[in-house]
Amino acid sequence: MSALRPFGGQYDSFQQLVDSFFGRNTMPSLSDAGLNMPATDISENANSYTISAELPGIKKEDIKVSLHDGVLSIEAESRSEHEEKGEKQIRTERRYGKFVRRFSLGPNVDEQNVDAKFENGVLKLAIAKQKEPEAPKPKSIPVG
Repeated sequence: MSALRPFGGQYDSFQQLVDSFFGRNTMPSLSDAGLNMPATDISENANSYTISAELPGIKKEDIKVSLHDGVLSIEAESRSEHEEKGEKQIRTERRYGKFVRRFSLGPNVDEQNVDAKFENGVLKLAIAKQKEPEAPKPKSIPVG
């Protein structure tokens, strides 16, 4: 079995037929836009939300983070820097392209107090919470 055919056998032949029909050069599960999303961990405590997103192969300048009306958006783009020097590309399984990932954090986030760091392919965000305003209490109004 060839090292270039990790799935080998009948599945590989069928997969090539399907890929050829849809004009794809990679397996559908690897080119599926839904799987191009970064692995993300989200945690919360009384004072803040913490989000970590794995973005391997993406440069810091290609990442955009925004927060508006309690919705956090992470956008990034990875580019292929493949250079052919007389070699034939047999299979490409690395993913390239743009993605946008959004998280609804709710109305109690402090949009002015967000810390973002990008180190070793991991984006770490800390978003402070605002004190939730007290719900208005009914007020008794005397009738005179």
